[in-house]
Amino acid sequence: MCGRFILTSPLDAIRAVFAVEATANIPARYNIAPKQPVLVVRHDEKGIPELVAVEWGFVPEWIKEPAKEPVINARIETVAAKPYFRASIKRKRCLVPMNGWYEWKIEGGRKQPYLIAPADGSLMAFAGVWSTWHGPQGEHWLETMAILTAPATGPLSTIHHRRPMVVAHADHEAWLTTHDPLPRRFLEDFPFVGERAFDVRPVSTRVGNVRFDSPECLDPPEHERQASLF
Repeated sequence: MCGRFILTSPLDAIRAVFAVEATANIPARYNIAPKQPVLVVRHDEKGIPELVAVEWGFVPEWIKEPAKEPVINARIETVAAKPYFRASIKRKRCLVPMNGWYEWKIEGGRKQPYLIAPADGSLMAFAGVWSTWHGPQGEHWLETMAILTAPATGPLSTIHHRRPMVVAHADHEAWLTTHDPLPRRFLEDFPFVGERAFDVRPVSTRVGNVRFDSPECLDPPEHERQASLF
């Protein structure tokens, strides 16, 4: 985790939940995948929340060339120690707005996708880190992000052994307010949203193909099997 997620809330909801100014039209997304532009909320230079688009697949600012395979997740157990993320977890934390994410589980010899979404239907946010990478000669730049994950130890462990870290609305500012050095036990003690706040349901296998990005991705598997009969 996390390899696909959805963001279907309207712009008004995004503005209200994250206290950001945004006027551009934001279409509903049902199958957001790595290497694609994603919306994140971060502090601008004045410490005010802003909504921006970055690429999903973290590239640290100091690396010579981006990895061929995008680094889409950062493990909470090692994010503060690994040079790859160490600067960003202290100075460049962000929120990734979402309405749920997908996980896959082997059932009957096939991979069945599941949607894991807030039980109350609310708009929430993953905890993330971001970075700005410049080319070797400074000729171009790229802003990227990764989502923090941790071991799943509760209800979600039946679907996948890891889960993304989700930040409650009341803790948005605490996550965005960065520190250098990072306070002792900041990550261990941060009140991330618990696993019981989410519902799990099987959905269409369409989500396995990044070309499908429509409400049909959320259809139950029964709809898919019925359609194949005609």
